[in-house]
Amino acid sequence: MKNVLCSLCILALLNTAALAQEPNWNQFRGPNSDNHSASTGIAKSWGPDGPKLLWRIDDLGIGFSTVSIWGDKLFTMADVGDQCFVFAINRLTGDEIWRSAIGRGGDGGGRYPGPLGTPATDGQTVFAMSQFSDFVALDINTGTVKWRKNTQHGLDGAKMANWGYAMSPIIDGDQVLLPVGGEGGTLAAFSKTGELLWRTAWLQNPAAYTSVVPVEIGGVRQYLLLTGQLLAGVSPNGEFLWGNLFPGQTAVCSDPVLNGDVIMASCHYGVGAYFYRIAKDGNEFNASSFRGDGENLASHHGGIVAVGNHFYLLTNNNLSCVNAQTGETVWTDRSVGKGSLTYVDGVLILRSEGRDGTIAMVEATPEGYKELGRFDQPDRSDRQSWPYPVVFGNKLYIRDQGLLLCYDLN
Repeated sequence: MKNVLCSLCILALLNTAALAQEPNWNQFRGPNSDNHSASTGIAKSWGPDGPKLLWRIDDLGIGFSTVSIWGDKLFTMADVGDQCFVFAINRLTGDEIWRSAIGRGGDGGGRYPGPLGTPATDGQTVFAMSQFSDFVALDINTGTVKWRKNTQHGLDGAKMANWGYAMSPIIDGDQVLLPVGGEGGTLAAFSKTGELLWRTAWLQNPAAYTSVVPVEIGGVRQYLLLTGQLLAGVSPNGEFLWGNLFPGQTAVCSDPVLNGDVIMASCHYGVGAYFYRIAKDGNEFNASSFRGDGENLASHHGGIVAVGNHFYLLTNNNLSCVNAQTGETVWTDRSVGKGSLTYVDGVLILRSEGRDGTIAMVEATPEGYKELGRFDQPDRSDRQSWPYPVVFGNKLYIRDQGLLLCYDLN
């Protein structure tokens, strides 16, 4: 019996060590801004009620923010009363650790009250922006405000439509990157102490509702920036590397995604998807565009993931698998309808924005649609379920307005 107990103790320690090696989901779309979770060994089938529910919060507040994670702390945003708050929550128990008011709450425009972006953290500071462009840095342990700015009024920023500010801050090394728009430059980089390091004065488009995506192309670190007019590669010091036109309309919301040497960018409102092949000749980049099946591949705001040689996305009607080199659709299925998705351990976790809030698990394979399980989210709100699903530490986190659910995927 003693040997059995020792074996169980060793197994528990090994599991803890494995989880410790998983990089923190420290910002929107994860540490690499690609919506790829590093969790492994999840169960590949669900019963009719889905995976085991570990905890839930019912009264978080109003808003569409998803979650970010550092260690045992989970961060999100919500309106409570007339204020917008950043919350720190124990991700293992669901207990609130702190909340910090960062600005006024309410409808930032377009009949969708509450914050729309997602906090980012480096383990010491939490960076967040409200629907009214209140950009703040908070102490990760106490929620105390370290510094604050307003990008619209303090930096003369501008966005492309009338909805509230939805772009999320992205951390890359010592910089915090945020599209602010306006004549001073579309993209801004800040130090972690709040100093404005640079803006892209060469590009003065209004900011779209996208965040920047740090990538490496041809051995060169750079940031993908998508606006309503342009897809561009920006160097880490704010210089222009390459660009090509993107005919965005009304609101560009899904971040661009790199797969090999091809970037997919997509928008709703009659636009669909465009593909850009990036070539490097010496120190120069060239971005040539092609359409493929782009007219049928509109991603409104549910995001795109790259797996193997393919892109996967939920369009306004279907889940589609797309050949990254040609832009042609390999297969499509109604699945859960319009919504958002993330990737983990060989599968896609899909989340419908519809009335039932259906959540499904589907193999990420070009061989065809292979669903492994689905269930309807309990206690759906009467608003669109726009927050992306997040998987960290083999746990699935689902946000729906005041409801936050934590499921065990083991």
